[in-house]
Amino acid sequence: MWPDTREFRSRLRIGWLVTIVLTVAGCAEERTLSDLTQFVETTHRDTVPKVEPLPEQMPVVSVTYQADPSQDPFARSNVFGTPEAQVIAEPEPDPLEPDADRAPELLEQFPLDALQMLGTLQLEGATWALVSAPDGEIHRVMVGSYLGQNNGKIVAIDSSEGVLRIEERYRGVSGRWELRPSEMRSGR
Repeated sequence: MWPDTREFRSRLRIGWLVTIVLTVAGCAEERTLSDLTQFVETTHRDTVPKVEPLPEQMPVVSVTYQADPSQDPFARSNVFGTPEAQVIAEPEPDPLEPDADRAPELLEQFPLDALQMLGTLQLEGATWALVSAPDGEIHRVMVGSYLGQNNGKIVAIDSSEGVLRIEERYRGVSGRWELRPSEMRSGR
């Protein structure tokens, strides 16, 4: 695979010898700064620079600015607005906003999905629903009672189907109050 070591060494010596001879031969001719100066002068004398003409310029239309003294862009009223414009109109009252003065009922402390309807009860001509809370207590509620943490109000009790219909009030994306209907079914 590898050539004979003796033959390899002799070829390596010949290669080095050729490299040294060529290097010495290249340096044999003496070069000076005057040679370089002469080369540069002849090169520059024989070449003619080619410069392309500048592109034609479009004519500039002159416009004279006439300031309108009635419109100052930096006037305080243009930057900060006028005091009349800063008066914020009273928003109209939201008809769905919950009554803040109403005392919260006991079942409003629990989330709606934590409450469970057990059934209905007819008592003295009124329909009641029985709701189990996470604290283990069973509560009797009727139409108009509140439950859940989103201002949920019972709007109907359907004893034949075992359904409690609830309307929750929550603040929508626009900031106004919205209704969300919900149902709670008895575990028959």
